[in-house]
Amino acid sequence: MTRFDDDAVDELMRLVGAEVERQDDALAYQSEAFLAWLAKDLRAGMSSDERARDARDAELFARRAMARLAARRVERRLPQRELNERAAPISATVAQAIPLAREQRCAVLLELAAAAGAGRALWDEPCDTWVELPPDLPAERYVALRVEGDSMEPVLSPRDVILVQLDTVPAVDDLVVARRPEEGFVVKRVASLTSRQIELASLNAAYEPVTVRRTRSTILGTVVARFARR
Repeated sequence: MTRFDDDAVDELMRLVGAEVERQDDALAYQSEAFLAWLAKDLRAGMSSDERARDARDAELFARRAMARLAARRVERRLPQRELNERAAPISATVAQAIPLAREQRCAVLLELAAAAGAGRALWDEPCDTWVELPPDLPAERYVALRVEGDSMEPVLSPRDVILVQLDTVPAVDDLVVARRPEEGFVVKRVASLTSRQIELASLNAAYEPVTVRRTRSTILGTVVARFARR
């Protein structure tokens, strides 16, 4: 009986990934239905009883394969940058420091866990560390956040630092920092969106996607860079 283990997923992603490179991320390869079809095709040699018993494995296989493909696209769009930190020249809140940091081509650095408390105002958080902007990025309004949790692995691990551009309009496949009333701020991938809703997905297939209302306060900003840990 065929089992959809890590080796099977890796081999499928190697083959599909090569096609994605050639087709420039053709939409067909971004469809979970397409991945489900591939899983079904791999199960064609099973008996009907085996296929029935293995239905859950096939669904999980498709989810994991889709998550890995999404992770590869994110890695291509957001290559790791060198992290350069400096002490903040002033004692200030996030709201007070952002304009000065922008003038000096920097972003204030915060711990996502500290900023993630439900009901906490991010702009009132104190900040004593800044991050220098990569030279190819424009001087816009940014915050840098140190990530917590494993929901965005393998691209983002605990203690990784991301750079978030504020006041952006999210698009499908963007990594964003979103605010959820029960969790505070979280880093997620935009899986789909409408004028009223946004579906937020993790890169770790162990986590289910969530749908949130699309309001001005839902999305803090878009992740435009990730930094290599020292």
